[in-house]
Amino acid sequence: MVDCRVYVGNIDWKVSQRELQSHMASAGEVVRAEIFEQDDGRSKGAGIVEYRTPEAAENAIATLNDSSLGARPIFVREDRGSSKGKGKDKDKDRGYDRDKGKGKGKGKGKGKNVNPDDEGRLLYVGNLPFRCSWQDVKDVFKEAGPVIRVDIAEGPDGRSKGYATVLYETEDQAQGAIDRLNGRDFQGRSLTVRMETFG
Repeated sequence: MVDCRVYVGNIDWKVSQRELQSHMASAGEVVRAEIFEQDDGRSKGAGIVEYRTPEAAENAIATLNDSSLGARPIFVREDRGSSKGKGKDKDKDRGYDRDKGKGKGKGKGKGKNVNPDDEGRLLYVGNLPFRCSWQDVKDVFKEAGPVIRVDIAEGPDGRSKGYATVLYETEDQAQGAIDRLNGRDFQGRSLTVRMETFG
């Protein structure tokens, strides 16, 4: 049983909140529709829709997942970002940075390949789904230019820590990837993309 909120991903950048609300209303009465935005006001390509009843939310997942809105098929699933979930995410974000520091110091996992010559071309990519592969990441990031390598940081047990580094040939390509992909919806998560810090 889901609650009254659903998460909507892969939303066309040009779609407005009103258009999203109108599209989702075919499943039931919509109380609120919100598209997540970056700091500059651009759409992140994902949002939350709240229905009057849990039944309407269930109907939206059943009938509107993979439906076309704008130029893209959207995906609709149960919203996992409850107030409890938000707290967990905060801890998780802190954990990424903490783990990153540990990984660098101890050289654990693939995230250890940090070369000073890569400064300005090496990106930190956080909030990755734990099951995604380096190839999944590469396929998305090659939108901004040829990717030299992708390293997904792993713990001693070989499982992903949920972040990676992506190396480009030029600084312009790396900056272009940040502009284009930071906040992008990727397998149901909003990517964190920034320059890797050195030193």
